[in-house]
Amino acid sequence: MKKNRSSLILTLVLVVVSVYFLFFRNGFSTISEKDNDFAVQDTASITKIFMADKRNSTVTLTKVRPGVWRVNDHYEVRSDAINNLLITIKMVSVKSIIDPRGATNVIKDLATQAMKVEIYSGDKRIKMYYVGGPTADQLGTFMLLANHRNGENYSQPYIMYIPGFDGYLSSRYFIPEVDWRDRTVFRYYPYQMKSVKVVYAGADSGFQVNILGRNHFSMENPITHQHLAVFDTIAAKQYLTYYQNVSWEVTVSSEKRDSILHTPPIAVITVQDTAGKTTEIKLYNKKAPAKDEIKYGREYVNDPDRMLALINCKDFVIVQYYVFGKMLQNAAYFSRGMR
Repeated sequence: MKKNRSSLILTLVLVVVSVYFLFFRNGFSTISEKDNDFAVQDTASITKIFMADKRNSTVTLTKVRPGVWRVNDHYEVRSDAINNLLITIKMVSVKSIIDPRGATNVIKDLATQAMKVEIYSGDKRIKMYYVGGPTADQLGTFMLLANHRNGENYSQPYIMYIPGFDGYLSSRYFIPEVDWRDRTVFRYYPYQMKSVKVVYAGADSGFQVNILGRNHFSMENPITHQHLAVFDTIAAKQYLTYYQNVSWEVTVSSEKRDSILHTPPIAVITVQDTAGKTTEIKLYNKKAPAKDEIKYGREYVNDPDRMLALINCKDFVIVQYYVFGKMLQNAAYFSRGMR
């Protein structure tokens, strides 16, 4: 009797083990440890991220030092964009496995549309996977892991997500260099600047503020260099705070650049910092879009919300009046407290 009982127990154990391996290791509800490990928990160890799409366009993000990245060794990376990507890399999780009956179609789509992502720590590739499109409900993203050592793809794709986030993840992985680059023009505290000069087209109404020390300024006409003997230092300090976080919006195509640059700028802003760096911005009127020719109750020829700008004779971009308008003062601004 004892022998039969032991045999029965052994048989039950074998059945349980077989069911486990059949349904939890290899079946439809499988989440295999080798082919679903997308996340990199220690994002501080990541030194490079390489991405490539099916059109052979690529981008390389390289960490220069903690918190500072460069895109294609050209420009500093937008902090919000790289932080968003690193959070995704760390938090990406399996939402569900794909029914084997539909996996073939998903793999075909990934093969033709997905973006390849390679993650490095030092010179060593530590993760490689493909990011596809969103699911029908827009709450998941199709992804396929590859063996980071030999580059061979695993056979099982997954629907991935970030717990607590409602949306898809593919928009966080993108290629264009211009979308990665930092758009900051000025990021100065007042005493990091040596001088700020603003000159207007065809007018003698510009000004130059010279920062000589803490609470110590001088002002002059930027054309004649005649000094303004009396001005409101509080107004000067307030004006200099406008340069703490100034960014452009989007780039402008090169064909529009040539026609615009043949016209005189409406203003030129030049900032020299204490490290000797000089930044020059030439501002131009931007033609009002047809839909905005009548706006705010009046008719406009030029866009009332945006201007065109040439930064250091290189980057041609669109900027907002909301950001740059307060910087376009005249000399009277600095005597407002003297009245």
